[in-house]
Amino acid sequence: MMITRKKWTRIILGGCLVMAWAGLLLPGAAARETAAKKVVGATEVIHVVDVDLDFVARIDTGARTTSINAQEIKIDHPAAKKKDNIGKKISVLLVNGKGEKRRLETVIVDALQVRNAQGVETRYMIPLTLRWQGIEKVIKVNLRDRRAMTYKLLIGRDWLSGDFVVDVDRNPGKRK
Repeated sequence: MMITRKKWTRIILGGCLVMAWAGLLLPGAAARETAAKKVVGATEVIHVVDVDLDFVARIDTGARTTSINAQEIKIDHPAAKKKDNIGKKISVLLVNGKGEKRRLETVIVDALQVRNAQGVETRYMIPLTLRWQGIEKVIKVNLRDRRAMTYKLLIGRDWLSGDFVVDVDRNPGKRK
């Protein structure tokens, strides 16, 4: 089968268009998109607006959802299955790394199955407003007792998506 000059031209132009669209041929386009995003470090100080508390947070691109240190969880008329508690009022004590505590009353918006090193567990999710350098985002955060963990707030891709890129060499929130 013979490929004519016209077909070669179409193949080359088509490949160039695909590469340009992917940002490979026109790196300026990819750079502009990245430049619009804020750069966060591997750790950051994140303010939880709902309870007026700062948390030293670990930024984890491997985590799909954000997780916060939650203790003393109380639900109005709890059901046996966690999914059946969606929409109910919840009272939770949020505790940062300094031991500062604030009680929050809100509504359960989801019950999510989370897979980690310990296995699979179902966690309640609540809406929280997280602020970093003047940028606020409301996301669903899962509740977990993180007392034994170094970072009481783990920031996942749900908070990062669309607005942030991670520079692992930058660590302004690093614990001393």
